[in-house]
Order: sequence, then C-alpha cells, then structure tokens
Amino acid sequence: MNIKSIRKSYENLTMLERLSLADNAVFRNDESEINAIVAASPRKTFSQPDYLDLFENINRFRFCNLITRLSYVMQFDFFLRCGLADKKRISDDARLTAFLYVRATDSWKAVCDEFGLRPDYNQEICSLLFSVEMLNRKDDFLRAFAFTESEAKAYIKKQSGDDKIKTLADEINATREALELPTK
Repeated sequence: MNIKSIRKSYENLTMLERLSLADNAVFRNDESEINAIVAASPRKTFSQPDYLDLFENINRFRFCNLITRLSYVMQFDFFLRCGLADKKRISDDARLTAFLYVRATDSWKAVCDEFGLRPDYNQEICSLLFSVEMLNRKDDFLRAFAFTESEAKAYIKKQSGDDKIKTLADEINATREALELPTK
C-alpha cells in the first residue's frame, strides 16, 4: 500500500486516528502529511470571543512560568544539598538561582497586576498539584537568599566578565512582547 492510497482513506478514519496521525506528522515536520489530514477532516464552524486566543496564550504562559519557577526551586535545593563541598561557590550559585526565581515570579505578577488577571491563579493550580503552603514557604525562603539585581550583575561579571543580565523590567517587557501585549 502506498502513501497516496493511505491518504485517500483519511476521511474514513476516526477523529482520534486522524489526531494521532497529525500529531506524529507534526513531530516529523511533514507538512504535506499534515495538509492531507487537514483536507480530509470534517469541519466545525464556530465563533469565539475576541480575547480567546490571548486567553489561551496567557494560560500557556502561566503554566510555563510555574514550571520555570519550580525548576528554580529544585535547582536551589540541589545547590543547598551540594553546599557541603564548596560553601562559598554553591551559596552564590544558590543565590543566583533564587534571584532568577524571584525575577520570574515578580515579572509575571507585575504583568498579571497590570492587566487585571486573577491574582490567585498560582494557588488555584498548585492546590491541584501539591501543597500551596509548601510553595509559599519556598517562595519566602528563596526571597531571603536571593541576590539583588546589582549583586547578580556583580556575580555574573566575576564569573564571565560580562555583567549583562535581564532585569525585572526587561523580563516584564519580554513577557508583554511574547503575549503581544502593549509594552511601556
């Protein structure tokens, strides 16, 4: 059986079978396969509110931001556990990681506040996944150890010779840009 005969029967497949084929075609970056599946699939017509695409992008960003922040929490914990080997170096790495956590947390909060997005989203989603109290305690702990922006710049300059870092304002503007929101 060749690919042309398979493509002719796409319309006889179930929606889930076409979805599976499309998902694998996206992975392979097989545009002609994707187009064939789309062409053979029945259509649904609908309307949506004007904000729906932005709302979906914001929700994706919420999850990505939370995952990023949780990775900083894990990295911070790793540096603390490894701290027995070289206290000064590990401490500075942990403090830089805490700075990155705070920057990611505060930049997203600033964007949410600016556009009036619900303030307790993290608590809503975290209550489904793990203890909100644990995340709040980690937040307090990382903030207590985090470098300031100027300390982070100095540490990065000492390590690499370059003191360029993304500031909180840079991160806020990058978030607005990624979501295609107005920038200041």
